[in-house]
Amino acid sequence: MRSFRASRRQFLAGSLGGSFAALRPRPARAAPGRGKLRAGAATSNITPRLGCSMAGGMTDRIAVEVHDELHVRALALDNGRTRLAIAVADSCAVPREIFDRAKQMISEQGSIPISNILLSATHTHTAPAAAHLFQSRPDPKYQDFLALRIADAVLLAVHRLEPARIGWGVGREPRLVFNRRYFMKPGTIPPNPFGGIDRVQMNPRPGSPDIVKAAGATDPEVGVLAIESLDGRPIAVLGSYALHYVGGEGPGQISADYFAVWARSLARLAGLDRGWRFPPFVAMLGNACSGNINGVNFLQPPQKHPPYEQMQRYADVLAAESYRTWREIEFQDAVELGASIEELNLGVRLPNSADVVAARKLLADAGPGPYQQRPQIYARETLLLSEGYPKTAQTFVQALRIGSLGIATFPGEAFVEMGLEVKAKSPFQPTFLIELANDYRGYIPTVENHELGGYETWRAKSSYLETHAAPKLVAAALRQLSRLA
Repeated sequence: MRSFRASRRQFLAGSLGGSFAALRPRPARAAPGRGKLRAGAATSNITPRLGCSMAGGMTDRIAVEVHDELHVRALALDNGRTRLAIAVADSCAVPREIFDRAKQMISEQGSIPISNILLSATHTHTAPAAAHLFQSRPDPKYQDFLALRIADAVLLAVHRLEPARIGWGVGREPRLVFNRRYFMKPGTIPPNPFGGIDRVQMNPRPGSPDIVKAAGATDPEVGVLAIESLDGRPIAVLGSYALHYVGGEGPGQISADYFAVWARSLARLAGLDRGWRFPPFVAMLGNACSGNINGVNFLQPPQKHPPYEQMQRYADVLAAESYRTWREIEFQDAVELGASIEELNLGVRLPNSADVVAARKLLADAGPGPYQQRPQIYARETLLLSEGYPKTAQTFVQALRIGSLGIATFPGEAFVEMGLEVKAKSPFQPTFLIELANDYRGYIPTVENHELGGYETWRAKSSYLETHAAPKLVAAALRQLSRLA
């Protein structure tokens, strides 16, 4: 007789044609102090109307086409004593106000403490603006819609709770990730928008002879959390990978980027892409610490690809490693669940009076926007920061426990070094990272990277936290993980 492990692998490969009868579950493994697990997963559609502003660029872009629909993907876990929820939205960045509204609805209707709800954004650059980013302004009606649909996805996942098993593993895919900040030959870095000279350059010309070396590390690990029903039917997979986004879309086209392509590729590899299954299998990819990571090898000459080709290729490669990792996972039907969250008060880098005077003069000379040149764009950012930003920012660091797995979050575009430090020091092995979680506070460079300068450090709505925000956030993440351990 075939072992259950072999049967499950054949099912994941699609060889059983959707029949669950051949699956023979191994005996349930109860553990002292752990409740029997129930799990559910769901999606909701958050595609906007055409004509909306799209986030992800310094200039505004208007949506004229939908290449692929945007979704929220959600997972709910319950062991009889603790209930957790995780959701990932196809959005560039979601501010705390929207997440807070969604959490309130989820808590009231889904019986989940707010501290146990982890909400995040993928960071696709072809989704509607949910926050005012550079010159793209959000539509208040879409913000309302987004909060409702995030809540809907989680509440559907709660409604679908069923007895389940869970497991996790870590794969490795180094071929897709590159640090995007580089030391350059003296005199080759152009002035920054404020007239200074940085010590590193973000996204130099690929293959440039002026590149000296990368200014940081990468994180090639891909975390995989998988959930299945007691008869072996896959319910959901949560991935974690540090890749900013891929891009390469058509002009004015709404797209969820490679995050959604990965979900489709993973479902296809597992034979779960048939639309008639209900409840449907849900694959969701959280963005790990990728503030200084993207998918371009700057040491090689530039390459041109048709729209979406690179996105598909990267998604397929990562899905293959995710699927391999998934197939090796050992499942259990009873785990400890926990959550811990801390609100931090961080300083804000505000412009001084001289900065404001200079910015006003620059914009007066330039005339009304929209602006195309970086000095004018950042002058506008300077005025907006001076007019509407407080001296401190209250934001969250959250951690979850799922058995011996830890998950830590950061509220912005965290640099990869932050994730590597948390993984190295965490009491949980493994530990996954999810950024852009529960809030959006722009780029979070390390102290050392602040000293080097570069785009991610330029003061704007996209980068305004104090220079020592990163170590404070890392320390908070480790505190929360330690409390759960």
